[in-house]
Amino acid sequence: MARMWYVLLASCVACAAFLSVADATIIRLNCETIDEKCLLKNVFATEDDRFKEIRNERYQSVIEFFDCHIHTLPPIPYINKVKADAINLVRIEENTFSTIHDLDVSYNRLREFSPDSFEYPEELLKLNLNGNPTLKDFAFLSKLSGLNTLDMADMKLELELLDTGIFSKMSQLSRLNMSDNRITSVPVGMFAPLVALTYLDLSRNSIAKIPSGTFAIAVTHGYEEYGLYHQALHFDLSYNNISIIENNAFTHASKINLRNNKLIGIGQYAFDNRTALQSLDLSGNVQLRNFDFLHNLRSLHDLDMSRMNFSFDIESTPRNIFDDLDSLTMLDLSHNHIGEIPIGIFAELQSLNFINLRHNSISHIEFGTFSMRKYDLIDEIDLSYNEIKQINFLVFVPLKYLKTLLLHGNKISSVNAKQLTRNKSLYNFGIQNSNVRCFDLIDLLGSLKLVHEPNEFISHLPNVDGIKCQP
Repeated sequence: MARMWYVLLASCVACAAFLSVADATIIRLNCETIDEKCLLKNVFATEDDRFKEIRNERYQSVIEFFDCHIHTLPPIPYINKVKADAINLVRIEENTFSTIHDLDVSYNRLREFSPDSFEYPEELLKLNLNGNPTLKDFAFLSKLSGLNTLDMADMKLELELLDTGIFSKMSQLSRLNMSDNRITSVPVGMFAPLVALTYLDLSRNSIAKIPSGTFAIAVTHGYEEYGLYHQALHFDLSYNNISIIENNAFTHASKINLRNNKLIGIGQYAFDNRTALQSLDLSGNVQLRNFDFLHNLRSLHDLDMSRMNFSFDIESTPRNIFDDLDSLTMLDLSHNHIGEIPIGIFAELQSLNFINLRHNSISHIEFGTFSMRKYDLIDEIDLSYNEIKQINFLVFVPLKYLKTLLLHGNKISSVNAKQLTRNKSLYNFGIQNSNVRCFDLIDLLGSLKLVHEPNEFISHLPNVDGIKCQP
């Protein structure tokens, strides 16, 4: 009897196994050639299904999966690019790729990525892993020594859980995107091996502090000139929770975006004083009041200090705040609480071309406000949306290169054309959304170009050349 049950059980197991194998499908993949790429459309495969080799009637450099639902990729022949985004991939198995340069597996459900999935891993140049929050094992990255672009955004990453040597062999990596993750801190030295880096995006995370040496990267693509190290290296750290940046946090950088953080302190030497930092965005940091670090940024070209609750308060803002910014060409102080501009505050900005002061509370412009001590290179001044009621336009006459003056949205009721046109270089004048008289604008038409705010050409009210005015 027992023997009989054994035979029956064995038969059932064999039957189940036969059914499982029988249910699996061998799927043939045929290319549809569109725009010189191999398009694989409407492929649906379960975890048990297997693929035959992709049939490519004539060689194509791109394979793209479109409107598919598959658990793992078929073996891919020698190819330049594979686009397999949003097709519900769960795993990438070993021996999937031969030679491949560009792989996009973004927005899938990847849980496994075999370290042996590439026959020639060093030949992969670009990898997009965006939007795979279930992928936690990144051992496969250690073999991708030829990468120049790596996208790891929107993956719920926490750097503390990654191997600190994850980038140790990526000496060719130029662009790294780790934005929109759950990063709270950056291990010191993690990015140091990336000597070819030009762009690092850590925006929209929860980073709270940048300790000394965090972004000490000895890049190899820079050059030294006049005692400063020049390089194209851009850090995007916007929309984090950064409150403190310690000294020597950055050793090489050309552009740093710190927009919308919670900065309260930046070390005087946070940006190494031998580094030729050219662009710095501090906008939206409403608590920052310490600006000593600016004195070490002699190569800075662009400085954005908008939306910072900033004012030229005698007690909190030193009069020499901008004195060492010899190379500054653009200064943005818009959307702040500036009521008065101290005479001489801009005197040392010998390279300044454009100053943006719109959306403040300025009511008066004094003679000498924009006088430069050495050179006068100011090209554009924007004083729009302040509290100016009357202005003596002769204050702008000494500015020999001023081409654009914008006074939109103030409370100015009259414009003295004779005063304004004394400046022979002035070409563009903006006075929209004001109470100015129509005949004043007519006096200007022969000498200046009246510029509009975007999409605000007035045609249904009294106007001159589309600018609203008082008859």
